Amino acid sequence: MRKAKLAILLSLPFILLTACDEDDPVTPQENHFEAIGVVLTTSGMNVASILRGETDDTLYAEVGKVSDHLEVQFYNEDEQIVDAPDDGDKTLSWEIGDTSILEVHQDDGHEGEFEFHLEGLATGMTTLELFIMHEGHADFRSGKFTVIVQ
Repeated sequence: MRKAKLAILLSLPFILLTACDEDDPVTPQENHFEAIGVVLTTSGMNVASILRGETDDTLYAEVGKVSDHLEVQFYNEDEQIVDAPDDGDKTLSWEIGDTSILEVHQDDGHEGEFEFHLEGLATGMTTLELFIMHEGHADFRSGKFTVIVQ
């Protein structure tokens, strides 16, 4: 019993040193962008939104055409719409359910920024989920938008 307690005590510093920063209550978390949802706009008009992973909105794309420019904003914890983080450490990423139906494009020189275009590749339905990436992991996942390609 005494050896087990000693082993636990000796391994404790190793566990604390290797823990992820976001699990460390001493390390400030200001590097993480706190969001609870996404708002997509074009020319200042809301196109679709998702809050706490839930949405009734559908995105649309056309086969062989690039959509209008979509800008990404976020809902903060108070459900207020806020701009995307602009510190350069955070980038936009996405996952498409069926990449044979839809592509996401970003303008040259704007890769990773919080704006994009949709392009339909084939008629059908798929999903699009957006991420805020920071230091190799997702700080935020939007939940899935349904995308219909015509």
